[in-house]
Amino acid sequence: MHSDWHVGSGTGRAELDSIVQRDADDLPYLPAKTLTGILRDGCEQVAQALDSGMTGQWNDWLKVLFGDQPALATTPLEDEPRPAIVSIHSAHLDENLRQSLKQKQKLRTAIAFMKPGVAIDPESGCALNKYLRFEEMVRQGAVLTAEAQLDFSDAYPDLSPDEYLPFVQGLLTAGAKMVQRLGGKRRRGNGRCEIELDWGQTGDPLTWLKDNYDQVPAVPKLHSENCAVSLNDNSLNADGTWVTVPLTLTTQSPLVLPARTVGNLVECLDYIPGRYLLRYLHKKLGVYVNISQAIASNALILTNATREIDNQPGRPTPFCLFGEKLDGGLSKGRNVYNRFQEADPQGIQLKGERGGYLGPWTDNALPAYKKVDLALYTHNTINDEIQRPSAEVGGLYSYEAIPAGLTFQAELRLSATVQQKLSEKVNNWQDLLVGETRIGQSKKDQYGGVEITVGSPANSSNTQAGKSQDNSSDNHLYVWFLSDVLMRGDRLNPTLNPDDFTQALEKELGVRLKLRETPNCFSMMLRQRRTESWQVRWGLPRPSLLGWQAGSCLAYEIEGNLDPEKLQQVAIRGIGDRRAEGYGQLSFNDPLLTDKQLSSKQRNSDLDKSQQPNSNVVLLSKNSNTQTTNKVPNDVFKYARIIEKAAWREAIQTKALALAEGPETRQSVLGITINGEDSCPPMSQLGGLRSVLGKLRKREDPNAVSTWINALKQVDNRQEKWPGKSLDQIKQLVTDTNQIWQILNLDYKTLTLTDSGTAKLQANLWAEAVRTLVDAMIRAHKRDLEKAQTTKNP
Repeated sequence: MHSDWHVGSGTGRAELDSIVQRDADDLPYLPAKTLTGILRDGCEQVAQALDSGMTGQWNDWLKVLFGDQPALATTPLEDEPRPAIVSIHSAHLDENLRQSLKQKQKLRTAIAFMKPGVAIDPESGCALNKYLRFEEMVRQGAVLTAEAQLDFSDAYPDLSPDEYLPFVQGLLTAGAKMVQRLGGKRRRGNGRCEIELDWGQTGDPLTWLKDNYDQVPAVPKLHSENCAVSLNDNSLNADGTWVTVPLTLTTQSPLVLPARTVGNLVECLDYIPGRYLLRYLHKKLGVYVNISQAIASNALILTNATREIDNQPGRPTPFCLFGEKLDGGLSKGRNVYNRFQEADPQGIQLKGERGGYLGPWTDNALPAYKKVDLALYTHNTINDEIQRPSAEVGGLYSYEAIPAGLTFQAELRLSATVQQKLSEKVNNWQDLLVGETRIGQSKKDQYGGVEITVGSPANSSNTQAGKSQDNSSDNHLYVWFLSDVLMRGDRLNPTLNPDDFTQALEKELGVRLKLRETPNCFSMMLRQRRTESWQVRWGLPRPSLLGWQAGSCLAYEIEGNLDPEKLQQVAIRGIGDRRAEGYGQLSFNDPLLTDKQLSSKQRNSDLDKSQQPNSNVVLLSKNSNTQTTNKVPNDVFKYARIIEKAAWREAIQTKALALAEGPETRQSVLGITINGEDSCPPMSQLGGLRSVLGKLRKREDPNAVSTWINALKQVDNRQEKWPGKSLDQIKQLVTDTNQIWQILNLDYKTLTLTDSGTAKLQANLWAEAVRTLVDAMIRAHKRDLEKAQTTKNP
């Protein structure tokens, strides 16, 4: 970045009207959407030029690279939209620099600064009243790096990329050359940048393009996904035992998993629905077994991935739990009531627990509790004609997202027949699922990165889902919805009638169920949820899903003999529609719901408080890697110097102002005092000192001040105006290069990033530090003098 830059978050903070976007490490970065949009804009200019201003093959290749935009299409699309083969991730600072900045808050703050601005009246050309604003700017000199992929395999699986790759490289490289600025206020000097694409040892794409631009090949035909699947393999049934494979998902980038859209805000789920992983499952295992047939036969289930707690998938908080409103609840780990078993405590106000996930149950304490704190990202779509966001092309919009770095757990459940078929063809078939994928909305750019690992398969009856189902509890059945449940009524329409669920459960278990009747306690806590989904390629909404929300729970009285085998099968296979996608998961007679003394229990508070940040400070170096230094490229080292210099300046200013407030400090440093209503020396003399100090620019030239002091001493009338040895003190301050740093006493460890930073900055900022301290002390002296004069002569 060759100038200061601003990629805004769409929000403000305290005195700042607009702050820059920051990543999970609280550092500025370039969002992938910004990079993709600006690069596409550059490629559009190149394609237009190569097609001589007409719509030709280069423009068609542009759509191959970046995909169609159905929402902006002016004519109907007869074929399905082309997906993008270019995937660009967000650009971040150098990893070594990031690690160093993570340990030092003052330096993270110094990477940006506050810039004032004002709106101008177009008629008068003057500043408008009440339009003063402050924006955050990132300092120039930053070098940010992003990964990008070209993937022909999904849309053009039969294509040989080698034939087309030079054209793609040429177009992208030429498009990158067209990008000169990015971010906000880029037409006012900000955001000047240069984008370089690293293609390895493939030669210069621009030279190749210059010689071959008129031989552009025809756009390849899009490979349509075959949605019709064969369902003739009836051997994949759901009978017999089940095998469970634990899946661990770690988010590598934020995930946008739409729950619903409100205005221009896309709200996000706090879990990963199983449906988002089905495509990945098809790609990994589809060549060995008919996944679609297994789903249709209810012989394969992929549960929702929820926040990992104690190495187990978290369970949604049951709605029968209530916490004391003033001093209790799951978040505090105390005073939680199970209203299925405990009556309303008189005189204590309760509040229902909503949201969050619980860990495994322990008999003597409340289970662990975690929530997913969603992040918010704001983007905009630029209208090319006015070069601003506008409602016609989308305008401003925001995504809620699951942050990067969180771990979730899910389960892949297979019937014995499916597992046997897989084992016959591949040993350790579950290892095929290990890898990385991208899911959710906007997954081609900065969102959706997930890393998947697997555990050892186990018989489902031995897993927590299978074991926790007790036969009955005092002839009662407690049902806990571990995921949303979708049911259909008599007319096959979505239903939210509890009786429909009861009838379906009766049919599965072969018993009669009656809602429990217990005075002072609840027996049914149901909430509904409407989930929206999205057709990614077309950019159009899918039908809404309406069902009961995870965390709902019921308590029944059983009439008849309950078969524990059937209970276990329902717990594993689920109930209702779309069970293969994670819906319909239930837990029966969980000890949390049957506990009659929950309010007397607390959570163990022996949390690990040893998670202190790593105290091993590693500095950046241009020359060598050692135990205390990391070698970084020259441009990264140079930017680190810019940051630490800004941090030092801020620290010098702050410390100087603090020291100047004390009259005793001013007297000990400069020898200046206030005697009654008079300043010693007079303010005119101090004005002369400030004037001559203005000539002090570097450590090598304190002579101007010394000469001024020597000349002063030769005139008795002037020397007498300076009390005691104040002139000698000032001369000592400007000749002893260490004294200013001893007086300021800065915390150099928290302000330094580079290996030789302290010595270099002390040399470079010495004169500035002296001027700042003396100026601050004279100003504070003047303020105190005016107070004294005002007090004496009100």
